[in-house]
Amino acid sequence: MRKDHNKLAHRWLGLSLASAMLGPTMFGSPSEAHPMTLTQQAMIQTITVPYEGVDRSVSLYVPTGYRAGTAVPLVFALHGGGGDASIMYAPDHRIVEYAEREGFIAVFPNGLPRPDAPPNSTNYYWHDPVNIGYMNHLIDLMIARYTVDTHRIYFIGFSGGAQLSYKLAADPQISARIAAIATAAGSIGSKFTDPPTSPWEIIDPSASGGRPLSALLLQGGNDRKLPAEGGFPEDYNEIQLSFQVKVDIFRLFLGATMSSRFTHPLLPSRAQAMAYTNPTTRQAVISILDPVLGHAWPDWNYMGIIWDFFQRVPTR
Repeated sequence: MRKDHNKLAHRWLGLSLASAMLGPTMFGSPSEAHPMTLTQQAMIQTITVPYEGVDRSVSLYVPTGYRAGTAVPLVFALHGGGGDASIMYAPDHRIVEYAEREGFIAVFPNGLPRPDAPPNSTNYYWHDPVNIGYMNHLIDLMIARYTVDTHRIYFIGFSGGAQLSYKLAADPQISARIAAIATAAGSIGSKFTDPPTSPWEIIDPSASGGRPLSALLLQGGNDRKLPAEGGFPEDYNEIQLSFQVKVDIFRLFLGATMSSRFTHPLLPSRAQAMAYTNPTTRQAVISILDPVLGHAWPDWNYMGIIWDFFQRVPTR
């Protein structure tokens, strides 16, 4: 394998595209964002990053207000398995929209191509453990190229990207660099049904030495691939841990013993949400269960809630 290096090959693409304690019930009034403009679409760039002998593409958005010398937050957005980075920077996810308005740099990496995927497909996945070191490498590259507030590095993940976010939280090295994560779906633990003696594989940051970080966790109550109540998904190939077990794993990780209802102006009234806070560190876990949501990014403004969460939880 050839040695990785920091040289980036750039090409520009025009693409379509609580208070310190979180408060007892809500964050407060969200800032309004606006639809992504054609100018913003054109400013999404793709770079090639060599790592462990593989050239990997990463898309990113640098807000128009960015000025070298003024530190800005850094937000990574990780797609689900079977997709690619374009899903996360699409307008319906609103990540680019908030990056422009709120002034953070948004990074959209691609996973590795699935071994069984057709040539030149956009079917990527995150299961390979090399991705933990790769994310650490990408943080270094972004810090070297831009003026980044290293206390405000965040990860957003959906499905397989959410699972990688949990693995990052569980890793002693990279978790020390991340202030908070926000996810939708994503397994934190399961076992295969064939053979029945397969071991449970559980991501437990308390056991693996991760550094505590705040987490916003969203789950669909109508998710057939990752049932909220745990148990068998639709294909019966494995048994999944429940959403509440995931929440409790992060509560234990943070020592988040204080609990209260969580509300937010952008949250649908049907959603069931709780806030759990460590009374000393003020780090928090927010759990949101949307009973009608399937295995998908929600059609309501989840990014608005994510950004409010990132602004109000403690920095790293």
